[in-house]
Amino acid sequence: MEIKLLLIEEEGYVVSRLEELFGDFPELAVSRTGDAEEARLLLADNPYDIVITDIYVRGASGLELSHRALKTNPKCCVIVISGVDNEDLARNAVAEGAYDYVIKPPSLDKIASLLKLYLKFNR
Repeated sequence: MEIKLLLIEEEGYVVSRLEELFGDFPELAVSRTGDAEEARLLLADNPYDIVITDIYVRGASGLELSHRALKTNPKCCVIVISGVDNEDLARNAVAEGAYDYVIKPPSLDKIASLLKLYLKFNR
C-alpha cells in the first residue's frame, strides 16, 4: 500500500536530511515543494496521508497548509516543523489538528518514530 507524503520545506539541509530518512520507508510516495502556492495546488488535488510542513513557508503559514491538508483528507497526519522553540506555537499547531510539532533541525529518530507509528495504525 502506497502512503502519500508531502514535504513542504524551503531549507535545503532540512529537505536533504528528511529525504535521506524517507529512503528507509519504501512505502512512502514523497512529493516535495518549498513554494506555498505549489503546496496549495498539490493539497487541493491530492489527499495526502502525511504532510510535513514548516510552520513558516514564504507566502503562507504552515497552519494554513495543514488546514488545507486536513480538509482534503481529515485523517491526514500533519507534522509541523519549526526553527522556533515556542510552547504556544506548538500548542496552537496541535490544537489546530497537527499530530506533532518538531523543532529544527528535526531529529531523524523523532520523525522516524512518528512515521512508524502512523504506518503501524494505517496500513
